Amino acid sequence: MIETTQQALASGALANVAAVLDVQQRTVMPSGMRVIDVIPANGIAIRILPDRGFDLGQAHYRGIPLAWISQVGEVPPLADLEGMAWGDGFGGGLVVTCGLRNVGMPSEGHGLHGTFSHLRATDVVVDSVVDGDGFVTATATVVDDAPPSPLRVVRTITTYAGCGRVELTDVTTNVGGLDAEAPVLYHLNFGYPLWSGRTVVDLPVASSVARDPDSVPALDSWTSPQAVESGPEWVLEHAPVGTEGVATARVINADLGVELAVSWDTSTLPIVNQWIDRNPSMAVMAIEPANCTTRGRAHERASGTLPVLAAGEERTTSLVIEARPV
Repeated sequence: MIETTQQALASGALANVAAVLDVQQRTVMPSGMRVIDVIPANGIAIRILPDRGFDLGQAHYRGIPLAWISQVGEVPPLADLEGMAWGDGFGGGLVVTCGLRNVGMPSEGHGLHGTFSHLRATDVVVDSVVDGDGFVTATATVVDDAPPSPLRVVRTITTYAGCGRVELTDVTTNVGGLDAEAPVLYHLNFGYPLWSGRTVVDLPVASSVARDPDSVPALDSWTSPQAVESGPEWVLEHAPVGTEGVATARVINADLGVELAVSWDTSTLPIVNQWIDRNPSMAVMAIEPANCTTRGRAHERASGTLPVLAAGEERTTSLVIEARPV
């Protein structure tokens, strides 16, 4: 019988909890960025990026890469995010947060996908907790102080030993005196080897809409990888079907023998956008739970669907990411 970490410590079989909950906080060169690498035994190993919104970069499960990493790679936050500049700093990763002032196309003076993933986190705390097989919890604060009112996000990330599970929870508060637009989208990026071969996406939906005419072909092919070829990106907007208010998207790769599942609360993230880019050096698919589309805040405003946080209002959004053998 395999002992839990707690039992192993009590019996003297485990000398140091770091053997099963390895946490390394350091600065990587040449970027000079802070990173937190968490490697739990028999869990999902993650890289947290404090200088990029406390987002998640590389991730592995049993040696299998889970996240798509772009040619840009890990770079420091950009100072100028006007227009489409956001893409110049898009390194990919398991979770890239878009918002909090704009999501999608540049709109109303805000650039592509907003500024969140280029804000530096403060008040970073990392704790290893021995409870059964143990887990690591990392918390930090990210503040978007753009007008009309500052928005504060307290993010908590937990990854477990003994099972493939990562939890991400954001508590977003309008700490100013005026109402503020606050769209948010969680960009979960999958590429080779997870998004390849016989991979299947299992995502129950009530309806799907192509964002633009270029994306219409994806309506018939979004559940599996397509041939790598030059062409426009595809973006779909799905209305997910949840069980007791929780929707789940599963990415299942039979060749690797692994399944990755992403779950979220549809009351706070009612839309799941899907991005597919088949171009050479890309070959990426993203699942994007959100409270908006990627058409920009002007479109959402005109549709009456632009998310707003009133002065003093608090909002909680969360993701659960799980990996398991199949």
